[in-house]
Amino acid sequence: MKLSLSAFITIVATTSTITNTVEAFAPIPVPAASVELTTVTQQQQPQKVLSKIPQISSSLTEGIANFIIPPANAAEASPKPPTNGEIKLLRDAFSVLYGERNPEKAEPLLNQVVDAWERQAPDERAALYRVRGDCYMELLKAEDAAKDYTIAIDFLNGPGGNKADPEELPAATLGRGRAMRSIANSGTKLSIEQYKQISNDYQTSLRLSSREEWDTDEENEADGATRNPYAAWEWGMAKRGAGDAKGAAEVHSLASLAFKDIGDRARSVISALDAGIDLAGTEDVNEARKVLESAIKSTTSVEGRDVELLQRVIAKEGEARMALASLLWSSNEKAAAENQFGEACGRLDQLQADADAREKARIKSGAMPPIKIQKLPFTIDDTKGPQLSCSRFKNEKFVSESLLWPESLQQKLTSLNNLSK
Repeated sequence: MKLSLSAFITIVATTSTITNTVEAFAPIPVPAASVELTTVTQQQQPQKVLSKIPQISSSLTEGIANFIIPPANAAEASPKPPTNGEIKLLRDAFSVLYGERNPEKAEPLLNQVVDAWERQAPDERAALYRVRGDCYMELLKAEDAAKDYTIAIDFLNGPGGNKADPEELPAATLGRGRAMRSIANSGTKLSIEQYKQISNDYQTSLRLSSREEWDTDEENEADGATRNPYAAWEWGMAKRGAGDAKGAAEVHSLASLAFKDIGDRARSVISALDAGIDLAGTEDVNEARKVLESAIKSTTSVEGRDVELLQRVIAKEGEARMALASLLWSSNEKAAAENQFGEACGRLDQLQADADAREKARIKSGAMPPIKIQKLPFTIDDTKGPQLSCSRFKNEKFVSESLLWPESLQQKLTSLNNLSK
């Protein structure tokens, strides 16, 4: 039986007859985490040294001998370290990806690094797959990114994965959640089970991102959300897609507070409006109305020079008014429902008219169109702006797959849409 180094030191430390001989039996090489011991020279004869200590049991003798004379499978336990060429390749790949910000050039280099590191420890391989996943996200390859993040997560949760940097697992799970949300937002319909997995990834990431170790998982998740309110909002959308409307409302409320704490009023309001939309899909109609009305009222306090962000606030307000109108209609408050419906359509139509007017003015002035940086859609900044019109709420696929409205709220909306028939 081959003993671990820590077990060997513990046994030796408790055996009074050999306490002073620990340094004579140091393994080669000594693990970095172990105590510093003096190595045995090649001229020493381990078996003769051991024969002078008859008090040691045969199992312990065998264990010590295994440390001094590596067994035949030692190469498997300790993989050959990377060569200088492989290390240089790694540095080049990282320099191109993070220094030059050139994912196109970094991809083939990372492919070579991943292949070269196949013989290395799981924690090192996990980091490489996670980095390549990040590269794929920059290249708009969401499916490839999701596969690499999954491999990284499997390594991190498997044997040896606990040796990785503590930041690796939250980074990999967040990456996979965002990759899968990007796939969904690009037109691929995901199942409820897939959304549940996405929700679990966000939950794991935020929980592990907590700056302190709180008493409960919920407290750790809340602390993680304060560090990354963007991820918190995304988690809320994942919960909505998984059919957990109440949980989505709680998380979106958490995101709203987190954005407010950093002075981001616009995104705080958007998150609060989403919390109201979530609640509109639950049985707690009174609470949903209260949250929606309060959030809609708060939109008047949003100011700024970021035109696109203000457009997203107005679009989300229109969506929230449509949800409130649906609730009111289902409660037989027809006049109030029609009023909210009219307000929603008026704001959304005006939003589109303003966008069209700005575009005409740009063309007339001869100005170049604004540069649009391509990116995968998963953040709060990918919410619909001028593209969200009143007529789109008559499209069931758009409401269910793009807005992810809860099914019960969709049914109320259908009844509301029939008021003009």
